[in-house]
Amino acid sequence: MLTDIVRRPTDARRFALHAVAGSLALFGLFRLSWVEAHLLLPVTLAQGRWADALIGAPVSPVYISLACSGTDVLALCLGAVLAYPVAWRARLIGAAGGATLVLGLNTLRIGTLGQAVASPSWFTVLHLYVWPAALTLAVAGYVFWWMRLADRAPLVARLTALPRPSRRFIVLGGLFLLVFLTASPLYLESAGVLAVGGVIAHAAAWFLAPLGAGTHAEANVLMTERGAYLVTGACIATPLIPVYLAAVCAYAPTRWRLAAGLAIAIPLFLALGVARLLVVALPATVVATPVFLVHAFHQLVLGAVMVGVAAWWRHGGRALHAPLLAGITAGLAFAVLIGPVYTDALRTLIGMPRVDPQDAIAWLPAFQIGLFLSMWVAASGHMGGRLLLAGLAVLAVSHMAGLLVLQALASPLDLTVAARGWAVAGPVLLGAAMVHHVRAPR
Repeated sequence: MLTDIVRRPTDARRFALHAVAGSLALFGLFRLSWVEAHLLLPVTLAQGRWADALIGAPVSPVYISLACSGTDVLALCLGAVLAYPVAWRARLIGAAGGATLVLGLNTLRIGTLGQAVASPSWFTVLHLYVWPAALTLAVAGYVFWWMRLADRAPLVARLTALPRPSRRFIVLGGLFLLVFLTASPLYLESAGVLAVGGVIAHAAAWFLAPLGAGTHAEANVLMTERGAYLVTGACIATPLIPVYLAAVCAYAPTRWRLAAGLAIAIPLFLALGVARLLVVALPATVVATPVFLVHAFHQLVLGAVMVGVAAWWRHGGRALHAPLLAGITAGLAFAVLIGPVYTDALRTLIGMPRVDPQDAIAWLPAFQIGLFLSMWVAASGHMGGRLLLAGLAVLAVSHMAGLLVLQALASPLDLTVAARGWAVAGPVLLGAAMVHHVRAPR
């Protein structure tokens, strides 16, 4: 667990007062009518749907109210974790883990009560005695376990000995990505970007023409035997661009190298745009439809690059290939075997946005977890299994929160470009921030 180790004894009285005050503040926050209507009720109803999917529909109709939300236990858990005198990054990770635990147990609680409703006496015992005691003991056990974990130093010592990501790269990467996403409505439909799309379409047609008859380009549309592919602004505006610019600005040792790196950006991304369209030449035995690979090409390339960076960070230039291959294999295994199950669970629990033309948002949760797992494996698990679990918990909470926000929007939005960028930026910035902010024991 990432934490600054405090060697002086914990002030138990101050901690207790802060924990009580924080819990009471959260109790009050959870009782606000707006919070109940727009946050607690949707989450509670979603837990009911997930309980039906996991355990089965109730044997009799059950009314799920805010009393079933588990927020009282959640307030106690978060109040204690956030009051504990360790670094705030450790508190936030602990709070995310506690929230995940409470929501998971409360979902099981709703499901089991739904199955027990046919027996009033058994339902009463479970509802009033068994589950309240189980939730309280589970949260207490988690909080004490997390406190002991937060006070341990071996992981901090191991991470401190390794090179850290550049603070300048992290800041510039986040800033450039923010500008890239915010300005997307200005450049996606511009005539200049569409003209670049025409150049890419004609270049791809030139490369593909020897491979099959009928391949040609008209304006910014590539015509092939497997269908027509429109090269739009969203196809050209890849999240790779701000990440590449941040890397050049952060690591170029001289002004000449900086200028050269910036100048190479244009031909580099034109070449990537052409390579993206070349996947249509893959035979049907390799991929039944190339549309998915065409849409997600830059996202997949950037993810593979980040896995390579994680392997290089841990191993340097020595023995790089094995951990890189292991990381990519682990990510692909998750995406193929577990990713669909995880996505279906989110779809059942919360739902997916109404507007998602390329399934970029629907694919984002599984991709982010697969990428985070790939980077962890590529680093040979050096950051520890607990840190992996903490990162996965943070990502899972962010997925649920993000989908809840999208469901609450009055008007649906097309967030394809933003989803592509955040799919990679989320796990990368999470991992980089975890490593960069580790401090040696004091």
